[in-house]
Amino acid sequence: MAIFSDIHGNQEALEAFIAHSSELDVDQYMCLGDIVGYGANPNECIAMLRSLPDIRCVLGNHDAAAAEETSPYDMNRDAARAILWTMETLSRENIDFLKSMSATMKMGNMLFCHANTYRPLEWYYVNTREYAARSFARTKEKLLFIGHTHVSSIITRKNIFSILFESPRENSAVPENESKRQIINCGSIGQPRDGDPRLSYIIYDAQEKSIEFYRVDYDFEKAAEKIKSAGLPVSLALRLLKGV
Repeated sequence: MAIFSDIHGNQEALEAFIAHSSELDVDQYMCLGDIVGYGANPNECIAMLRSLPDIRCVLGNHDAAAAEETSPYDMNRDAARAILWTMETLSRENIDFLKSMSATMKMGNMLFCHANTYRPLEWYYVNTREYAARSFARTKEKLLFIGHTHVSSIITRKNIFSILFESPRENSAVPENESKRQIINCGSIGQPRDGDPRLSYIIYDAQEKSIEFYRVDYDFEKAAEKIKSAGLPVSLALRLLKGV
């Protein structure tokens, strides 16, 4: 299963992800939200996602704002400007698609969510011990898959008092911890924020019980130019070039 998040209307990144994952015999796709926002191709990205085989999606905060489920004015100025533009650009069909997505999804011993798993519609970032501990304490599933921070990570609950944060190596399989619960952050397809502009996603192999983190190059300069041409904030284009 290919697990990915935070496309943010970046058609070039999504195309590269689909091309790369299709070569790896992927039979399921799980999108962890924020299909839209920031980028210049929200309609195209939704159409591409919906064409994937066995695709499931959960709601992200930008998706919720674009679908008028939450207010864009709770975001920073540039994000709000991009959401208002996205709301005007999206087709009615695609707005309805965003409205149809749920905040969480369960599959066996796995829970999928955009941000925090215990209050999914409050969009807390799970990047501190406090929020990781709350996510573990208020859920039961062994594996919690999230996005939202735009930075890939593995968070392992060693015991009630100890939580380990790790930065995974790219293109190398990490065995699932057989006895400990874990939060797996897949990073971002369309707007990485770890200093590396390449898109990030993971493949989870349920049979082998392994998690592989991938980084894939794409034409981020073209994606940045599209943002500028659409009249969206220039800062959103510049950050694609730097991966921040």
